[in-house]
Amino acid sequence: MAGEAKAGRNRYDRLRPVRRFARPFEAAQVRRFGRSLLSVAFRTPVLVLHTTGRKSGSPRSTTLAFTRADDGSLVVVGGAGGQARPPDWVANLRESPVAAVTVRRARLEVHVVELMGAEREAVWRYLREGWPRIDTYERRAGRTVPVFRLIPVHGPLPAAT
Repeated sequence: MAGEAKAGRNRYDRLRPVRRFARPFEAAQVRRFGRSLLSVAFRTPVLVLHTTGRKSGSPRSTTLAFTRADDGSLVVVGGAGGQARPPDWVANLRESPVAAVTVRRARLEVHVVELMGAEREAVWRYLREGWPRIDTYERRAGRTVPVFRLIPVHGPLPAAT
């Protein structure tokens, strides 16, 4: 019917082209200044996740909010603001769990682990304390939002400032 969303999509999926357009600009801000305008506005720490496209083999960079876990690893979620479809970087990490991140202008190689089951639920509860709106992403999307732990391969992450 006219006006109805395609099956498996919601109104937040309409933001996908805007996000794709803005992605390189925000990533450049984080690489250059250690933060982006959006991260300052929302008071959220961000990183640039560097992956390899699973189909193209091309380098991909995506700016993501993160939380530093007690063990020093970083935690990111594939909520995509509540889009029904998971973001492309999720599929890239599932294909190859080797990536890099830029945090506070320092680039580090990381090993990526997707959290499942009880471990994911425990981390999700922890994330909910810092980001109360995170549950809305899952409700909007109508899917389980993936959670990933990024573990530095060599050396510690830059200290929080």
